[in-house]
Amino acid sequence: MQIKYVGPKTLISSQGISFDKEKEDKFIYIDGILQLLEAIDYDYVGSKPHVYTAESRSLVGDNMLNRVKMYGSEVDDILEEAQKDVLAYLDAEIDRAKNSPFVDGEMLDSLLKNLSIMYDYRVQRFINKRIYYYLVKKFIERLRHHKLKYVSASAHKTYFHLFHTVKRGLMQQKNAINSELTYYVEQEALFIKLQVLGA
Repeated sequence: MQIKYVGPKTLISSQGISFDKEKEDKFIYIDGILQLLEAIDYDYVGSKPHVYTAESRSLVGDNMLNRVKMYGSEVDDILEEAQKDVLAYLDAEIDRAKNSPFVDGEMLDSLLKNLSIMYDYRVQRFINKRIYYYLVKKFIERLRHHKLKYVSASAHKTYFHLFHTVKRGLMQQKNAINSELTYYVEQEALFIKLQVLGA
């Protein structure tokens, strides 16, 4: 099992296969969340801000998986559970199609072929999504452990997406934590800041 890019969400029917480009594969955010984890895994002393310089990396295959495993020994179990969950979901979807009173004959054959063609693609997308949310959870744990008041990053779409996911994750904690997203300009560059309220 591996973590690799596949692409946007599929829209599958008996008519064909299309892609919802608004629903991108979570794989594209995994390097960003790994860099945020690296940035906050730091021995904080005093009140001086810690600056981490992010750099775009091309992480693939075992390199990506090994980086993810640095943040928890349960990664293999999560991958295995994710694969079981998605296989059960996709198999149930095929059974629903076969038993649907609205689809039969050539339409059913075409739908089943299209589902089959995209089967592995959809399995991988689900695994990527599960790993992404696992890493977000690890980031929130470290954010709370270090009692950080804020984290900021370049206002790149990756960090915009990541900070929104973290903000949502903080609110879903057992003891919900409020946070606020703001933008600021520094040396003519735009930044996004996630401030943890009450930290």
